[in-house]
Amino acid sequence: MQAITDLFETCVSKYANNPLLWEKRTTAYEATTYAQAHQKVHQFAAGLMAIGVNKGDRVALMAEGCTNWLIGELGILYVGGINVPLSVRLDDINDVKFRLQHSGARMVIASANQARKISELCNGLEAIEKLIVFDDVPTDSGKSIAFAEVLELGQSFLLSHNDDFEQRWQSVQPSDYANICYTSGTTADPKGIILTHRNYTANVEQGLSLMPIPSYYVTLLLLPWDHA
Repeated sequence: MQAITDLFETCVSKYANNPLLWEKRTTAYEATTYAQAHQKVHQFAAGLMAIGVNKGDRVALMAEGCTNWLIGELGILYVGGINVPLSVRLDDINDVKFRLQHSGARMVIASANQARKISELCNGLEAIEKLIVFDDVPTDSGKSIAFAEVLELGQSFLLSHNDDFEQRWQSVQPSDYANICYTSGTTADPKGIILTHRNYTANVEQGLSLMPIPSYYVTLLLLPWDHA
């Protein structure tokens, strides 16, 4: 039995130089290797510790599919937090508000597009302490902080508190909650579906028992990441 963090560490050790993610930011796809992602995940997780995220805290994530989406989610999991992924199709601000309040989220990670949409809401919710924005785009929220700044805070944190960081991520257990995924709420208030680390890693193991997936395969993900 293993947590998602353990599974990721194992994969990094095996496939450090393999591309983990491909993203087209301009005209061509650019690769992020397992090793590069690993470094950023540790830095971002340490940055979350530096700004006060504790084990068991809920952190919402609202963004289009991108490399930083995965860095953000793994960062949450490495500090023992619980990811609350929110659909970018939530246009009614009250739908977002319900999920943030119901989940007990302390912080929100968002892309620039989504941050513009929810910054005023986050500013008005006392429980939301920080709005972490992927892109350096100003919002009208006094709580906003750039994703890059959290990475810098994490880099400094690792230099002075690396033992604390190692202890934190290694304390994550397979039975710990990893994710609260909300239903659409078309017939009643949305329900928060709780999934543990082991729910995910067991699915990976079961999938690999049914079909071989060579390390050179490239997978195109069609579903929104908050749903998948």
